[in-house]
Amino acid sequence: MVAADAAKDLATARKERDMSHRVDVLRAINNGEDEDEDGETIVYGSALFEDGQYHSNTNLWDIALEQNSSNICRLADLRDCHICAGGGFPVATLDDTLQNNAMFEGSIDDVSEGDSCQVSFCFCPHATWLVFLIHGWPREEWETIMMEGNADETQHLVSFLVDDVAVQYPDATVEFKNVTFTVTSIHGALKRLLPPKRKEEVRADRDRRIAEEVAERDWQEVVRYVESTLRDRGNFGHIQLEMILRLLSVSNVKKRTDAVDRKILRIITACEQSGAFGFDDIKTIMERLLHYLEENPEMWD
Repeated sequence: MVAADAAKDLATARKERDMSHRVDVLRAINNGEDEDEDGETIVYGSALFEDGQYHSNTNLWDIALEQNSSNICRLADLRDCHICAGGGFPVATLDDTLQNNAMFEGSIDDVSEGDSCQVSFCFCPHATWLVFLIHGWPREEWETIMMEGNADETQHLVSFLVDDVAVQYPDATVEFKNVTFTVTSIHGALKRLLPPKRKEEVRADRDRRIAEEVAERDWQEVVRYVESTLRDRGNFGHIQLEMILRLLSVSNVKKRTDAVDRKILRIITACEQSGAFGFDDIKTIMERLLHYLEENPEMWD
């Protein structure tokens, strides 16, 4: 009996802890002014804050929402939806009619899942994003609006979706996908809420991706320098560019330095003097160049 009570208390404590760590998209009828204080809150999607991860842009913390299959949001109810944290504390609202509401803007994204339309909203002042899919709105219609901008630019996107699209397609529904925060606005929460092991994992993943981004930027500077040098000397061609980049990669060149720039100039000069640039296939160019370098090793070192 004691063990059963302890297990029950532990489960209750975990549930309460998870509640305080949750990010939800929920519906509050009339912005919470309905008289039924005991009425159940309609939660459409939720996730634990610590289950998020750094976005491809590592300045953002992205939380994938788990859909509540028993509560499906109608597009007509979108205006009553809110992003909440910690069990119900409001972060942002989709009600475009509220006075003194923080500014937020939306867009129909140039991506889709099947025939579903993806929509993104960005909320000020802390740059919080909400991404969701609209099901039941014909693809040809939302694609036309996305490509040609047929929507009234003076009308807020929420108003257009609720007052126009949902009226025309009353069975259209919304699937909430992600809530994203800027890291600077939630730095304290990241420090407090992530367990040590999880914190270590996400930081390692973030640092790895930052290193990869830096390495890619460094390499692209090398590519641009090689390309501009070839153009300046009247020898640019995709085959020539590819061949020189291969040689640099084999030489473990990763970023521009004065020494690397000199090496690039020597390689291009060697190609010119060997006549390698007179051929249009990379195999012949490479063979001609390597033969020249064997006879003139100072051009490589």
